[in-house]
Amino acid sequence: MSQVLRAYGTSIVLLLVWIGGALAQTPTESDRARKAALQLARGHEIPAATLPCTPDEAKWWEDLRAAGKAVQETRGGKKEREKFLQLLQQGQERSYQPPIADTKVIVLSKTPPRYSEQARRRMIKGTVALAVELRPDGFVGEVEIVQGLDPGLDENAAEAARRTIFLPPVKDRKFVSFRMPMTMSFNLF
Repeated sequence: MSQVLRAYGTSIVLLLVWIGGALAQTPTESDRARKAALQLARGHEIPAATLPCTPDEAKWWEDLRAAGKAVQETRGGKKEREKFLQLLQQGQERSYQPPIADTKVIVLSKTPPRYSEQARRRMIKGTVALAVELRPDGFVGEVEIVQGLDPGLDENAAEAARRTIFLPPVKDRKFVSFRMPMTMSFNLF
């Protein structure tokens, strides 16, 4: 009888260890959410160089990454924005190639639109839809109002879109233009 209980007890212990191990390896909803949050955060960072490049290109790219991080930390501070755009321009002048695989645009900073007092008094709220041209030189080109809300708010939304700071998309080791959909919301609190 005691041998049966021992065998039975050992089986239960092994089963509990196996179940505990299986549960520990199964990602929880919280684990998945944390992983997704990290991927989103990293999606807004300029990636490290992964392709062969000259020492000058490598230095330029690291400086560009640092300037991009400074833009994010200061939420588009004037000095940081100018440094970032200067480095993009320097890369173009020297025919540097981004040492990374093809990537989508990386938005570093977006400015919220200004709410006009007239629109606030009239209690206008809603969303302006825009199509924004992001140029390879790091500047915003044409801004098209796709769905407007109010002429004054539409212009404020377009002005805010023009202040977007981004790393242009990379295709075949070159920065390329991109038309990006963007929305600007106006809410009363």
